[in-house]
Amino acid sequence: MHTNSTKSFDMKNYTFSGLTRYWWVPLITGLICIGLGIWTLCSPVESIKILAYAFAVCFAAAGIFYIVFSCMASRFTSDWGWGLAMGILEVIGGVWLLMLPAPQLEVAFIYIVGFWILFAAISSVSVAFAMPGGGAWTVWAVLLLIATIIFGVIFLTNPLAGGVAVWIWLALSLIVFGVYRLVFAGRLKTLREDTDGLL
Repeated sequence: MHTNSTKSFDMKNYTFSGLTRYWWVPLITGLICIGLGIWTLCSPVESIKILAYAFAVCFAAAGIFYIVFSCMASRFTSDWGWGLAMGILEVIGGVWLLMLPAPQLEVAFIYIVGFWILFAAISSVSVAFAMPGGGAWTVWAVLLLIATIIFGVIFLTNPLAGGVAVWIWLALSLIVFGVYRLVFAGRLKTLREDTDGLL
């Protein structure tokens, strides 16, 4: 028997059936983003090369998860294209960073992270609005994404100058986006429980 929350939205209007079983994918990518954000806050600028290589590996791994999630979602929703595009860009970006000579790694790392944050946040807005249920969850999700976009823009305005402040903006962007991904994973898990796996 389905819970009452299932009746809060029209099942005919959504093709998310079975998608919520993959709620753990955004959970993993969210934890990766938060971990990188905390690492950015804790690591001195001198360790940027190590941070960049670690980010490149995590970046590519998150992209693989995103591609898998999007391909699975293609059977359930028409909004899977953004996720697939972001996953492909993440894998390409991670591999490209790993292949760069060390002197070029710092500059490339800074810019690719900044633009990835903006692209990821903007594409996630459409996902937030497409999720069943809406209401307060959508409001909080969009607010987190708007905050991510603001932090990302501030970071990209002058990423190679500004000292510690630059790394703070980068870290905040990653952490806030990571929190959004955790919230998104929680929403998928809740929908799965509330609909007995129909969504």
